[in-house]
Amino acid sequence: MLKNIVKKLLPTSIYNFIRMRPRLIIVSESLKGKIAYINKATWQQDPDYRGDNSGALRKYGHMVDKGLQSPQREAGHSLPIASRLNELLELKEKQCESSVWAKHMLDLHSELQNSTIGDDIYVNFAFVNESKINSDMLLHFLKERRTLRHFAHDKMPTLAEINMILETTVWAPSSCNRQTIVNYFTLNEALVSQCTKQNKGATAISGKHAFISVCYDTRSYHLPQESLSGMVDVSLGFQNALLMVHALGLGACVLNWSHADKNENVTLRQLLNIPDYCEIAFNVIVGVPNGGAPAPGKKNKLEYIVER
Repeated sequence: MLKNIVKKLLPTSIYNFIRMRPRLIIVSESLKGKIAYINKATWQQDPDYRGDNSGALRKYGHMVDKGLQSPQREAGHSLPIASRLNELLELKEKQCESSVWAKHMLDLHSELQNSTIGDDIYVNFAFVNESKINSDMLLHFLKERRTLRHFAHDKMPTLAEINMILETTVWAPSSCNRQTIVNYFTLNEALVSQCTKQNKGATAISGKHAFISVCYDTRSYHLPQESLSGMVDVSLGFQNALLMVHALGLGACVLNWSHADKNENVTLRQLLNIPDYCEIAFNVIVGVPNGGAPAPGKKNKLEYIVER
């Protein structure tokens, strides 16, 4: 209650500054740039909504969805959340899959408030497990996948293959079902070469390849608390893509972006037209394999599987 009163009394920038509980710390130049963007977005804008309709729609639609699926659902719950969802739907200029889904969630919630939704509506969803891939097959597939850096000199992945690979990224879990991953890619050889050169880790590579910059739209994350959530979301999403790469008989290598300096960051954004509100998580090259790679040594299970 007190928080809401203070929020109404103070200017947005001052309230957001106090809410962040700032501390003086020493950071690297690379991290300074990321923090500067977070600070700007946090102090001067709504911490929960900065223009990304789809992400915000999915976030609030997800919260309503959770309540509707609950065995304890009843009228009167999540009214402020449903009201915010309705506001976001009114802001949406064009209908899309996200808005259609969010509208359905809102309609079900309204029916619940009016006692017109039956006990058998939107409940008891079947657990789907129809895949013919058993656990041994899946584990073998995971062990078979390799990071590849050497590709064919006369062939490239097709546009259809890249689209198929990147479509998998939205089927991974993401915080509040926001699906903030955005993949910027190019198959243009000259542009690929320029983009690849911006990565300090792009060494010992040969052959033709596609270039993908894996980013996340920061505008629907609650800042600064969720400033790292996007990195988790894109990592989960692109693991799907790496498995599809292998399923298509292609190879890929993830390029570390944590060492990028200011000039490399600016250059890559200009080359692929990446907006400021999209944070670059890492980059990936994909090509037609020119041979394989040896299996690297693995950590002892006692180091990464710990039972208490």
